[in-house]
Amino acid sequence: MTRADGGWRPIVLAWLLAAGAAAPAFAQAADEHGKLTLGDYLFADQSSLDVNLRYSLGFWTGWLDYYAPTAGSRQGRVGLEYDLRTRWLLLIPSAQAASAGFFGASAYSEVGGRFYLIAGASRTNLRPYVNLNFDPNESWQLGGGAHLGKADAIALFSIWDNRLHTGQQNTHVTVRHHIAASQRLTLDASYKSGRGDDGALVRGGALSLEYDWRRWFAKAAEDQHANYGPSTMWRLGGGMRF
Repeated sequence: MTRADGGWRPIVLAWLLAAGAAAPAFAQAADEHGKLTLGDYLFADQSSLDVNLRYSLGFWTGWLDYYAPTAGSRQGRVGLEYDLRTRWLLLIPSAQAASAGFFGASAYSEVGGRFYLIAGASRTNLRPYVNLNFDPNESWQLGGGAHLGKADAIALFSIWDNRLHTGQQNTHVTVRHHIAASQRLTLDASYKSGRGDDGALVRGGALSLEYDWRRWFAKAAEDQHANYGPSTMWRLGGGMRF
């Protein structure tokens, strides 16, 4: 498939974002458990479409994903996570599988109240996998955060390689701010350092912004040295909850 074959993708994304901007003002219903996200990853003169569908029932959330670059291997994914919440603990273990024989598992936790500690870990079977979160897959995570007021929050944490001796480490600052009851802005700024597949040491930053308005949302990001390679990636996306 050539680069020109991806010309319809910006049209789909533009329609989706325009529909979100024009959506009628109604509150998200209590029975809306699903989330559909379309994303376009622009990287090294290549466009890659990503379609992600999530659905939650009680404490469980399952998701399906399909990643289709204009050149290279396409990959289907499936995952399942459990969301345990108590007054002083948030614990989310998850597992995922993908085509080409990939399997992985992770755990994320927050311990505390208004001020909380963050801890996490992830591990895979090292089979081929297109990493779309851009943090090391074989990793530890550690940090902390605070809830500000009734809805806002800020967090600082690092994720670093614990298996492949790459020295890869991503440090994030995330800020979530509710503009009104039905609107929210989420900012994630990060700095990375470490060695990629070619052994070269890279350093760079990333910045992403997400805007939620009732059931609709849109997001954009710039990621220098994406997946610890030489190129910058732009990520555009949006979707709806249902």
